[in-house]
Amino acid sequence: MFQRRRARLLLVVLVLLSLVLVTVDFRSGDDGPLEGLRGGLTALFRPVQDGLVTLVRPIGDAAGGVGELFRARSENEQLRREVEALRERRRSVADIQRENDDLRELLGMRDHTGVEAVAARVVALGPTGFEWTVVIDVGRADGIERDMPVINGDGLVGRVIQVEERASRVLLAIDPNFGAPARHAANGETGTVIGRGGEPMLFQPFDPEATLEVGDEIVTSAYQSGAFPGGIPIGSVSAIGEVSAGLVLDVQVRPFVDFTRIHHVLVVTSEPVADLPPFDEAPDPVFTPPPGPATADGREDEDAAADDEDGEGEGGDGDGNAGEDGT
Repeated sequence: MFQRRRARLLLVVLVLLSLVLVTVDFRSGDDGPLEGLRGGLTALFRPVQDGLVTLVRPIGDAAGGVGELFRARSENEQLRREVEALRERRRSVADIQRENDDLRELLGMRDHTGVEAVAARVVALGPTGFEWTVVIDVGRADGIERDMPVINGDGLVGRVIQVEERASRVLLAIDPNFGAPARHAANGETGTVIGRGGEPMLFQPFDPEATLEVGDEIVTSAYQSGAFPGGIPIGSVSAIGEVSAGLVLDVQVRPFVDFTRIHHVLVVTSEPVADLPPFDEAPDPVFTPPPGPATADGREDEDAAADDEDGEGEGGDGDGNAGEDGT
């Protein structure tokens, strides 16, 4: 209790003394009695102050460096997130640009061929490695039917082999089970193109002596029930083989379509060319002879000739009878 009173008393004395000294120093100005005391104390404690500053400055600098380091790390992390977001945005923009290019090419191919088609997106690959197929997101509800041709902006993709309500399976043109009528784009030599999986496609012209050169374009031909529209690009000639013993010329064709990057396609829904009936079922032509000149009584020569034949027959009978009587 006594210690507390002494402390309070000392505090009050010090406060009063401070007030007195501040008042005296303020009123006396620069020439006051305290100015010399202030200068002496400054000269006395200046080395101590400088030493303390020299001692404390590295610690402060180190503390400031640590703070700057944490701020730099935080800024770097923020910048890294912003860079990653910009990269994602750039990839998104690039993907959108690629999709727009694909769609423009589809529209260009549709306008070039003049077909009616339904746009579709490839949503899955074939279930096994033994077939070259893809699944598209249109089906029976969209008017898709089996054997409809499938194209994209580069050319022939394949044909529909299975149709569900909202999806369809497409047999790619490079599948070994695929075949389509084709022709040489320049000279019109017709034949058949078949797929060979990962190897170049084969074009087999009907004429084994057909003239072809490397780089020539092969397109679809609109025959064989008109399943494929004519003029759809298939590929370019990459190599020409020899005529086999079966009089077949194998021409290797590099397809225009990159079958590893199929994203958007067109399913051709145009009506195929109607089939003609087989020759043995066609109706026989009927020949109608032109009418002859009319007789005096209005009958045609054909009726008059028939009457003449009847008259000659009767006269013959009379002559015959007369001869018999004469004998």
